[in-house]
Amino acid sequence: MKSLHKYLSYIVRFVVEESSSLHNDKLIVAIQDGKYVLNTQNANYSFGSLHSVFQKAFKLIKLKERNFSSCLVLGGGAGSVPSILYNELGLSLSTTVVEVDKEVIRLGKKYFKLGDYPKLTIINEDAFVFVSNNTESFDLIAIDIFKDVVVPERFISPVFFDNIKKRLNPNGVVIFNFVSFDFETKQQVKNIEQLLTTVFKNYTVTTHKVESLNRVFIVERVKEV
Repeated sequence: MKSLHKYLSYIVRFVVEESSSLHNDKLIVAIQDGKYVLNTQNANYSFGSLHSVFQKAFKLIKLKERNFSSCLVLGGGAGSVPSILYNELGLSLSTTVVEVDKEVIRLGKKYFKLGDYPKLTIINEDAFVFVSNNTESFDLIAIDIFKDVVVPERFISPVFFDNIKKRLNPNGVVIFNFVSFDFETKQQVKNIEQLLTTVFKNYTVTTHKVESLNRVFIVERVKEV
């Protein structure tokens, strides 16, 4: 990144690469506020507002105070979550990132150092297929799966959430990111809350407004008194 571009990016955004894929009509790498970000036409995929969402979500669950050793990230983007885990929080979790879009992975490695984390495994696969077939379990599961700004229906289904539960260690935590931007998606927030509560019996399900449009659902084991 050129120092002049970094300085001026606090005033105006600089686009450094545009591409597309089977899964995204437009992927935009830009310099914004002194750092690289990955956007689609209408949404931030990594290192912009999405980055802030997970920074705040990890504070909500007090992640640094938990003795977690493994993490599953579904919808990895260019690597915001690993960057927070390793660079900002200094954790040493073994992390598996599942990202369906090869082009997003390529951009993540080129601009965001996605391939530089020794304890990170990147899997190019559909997240629904992965949780259906995988037999591993994880302490932390972070879900950030979008088609632009919309979460595809199958990722808010009983089958998907039941498979997530099977992949979660007994005292683990699930973080599910959702964007509520119109009447329909606001109604979906209530439906997701009810569905998670039904699937995750003996867990608490809380919903948090993070940023202006994001709703973060947190699922964790009920603490015994």
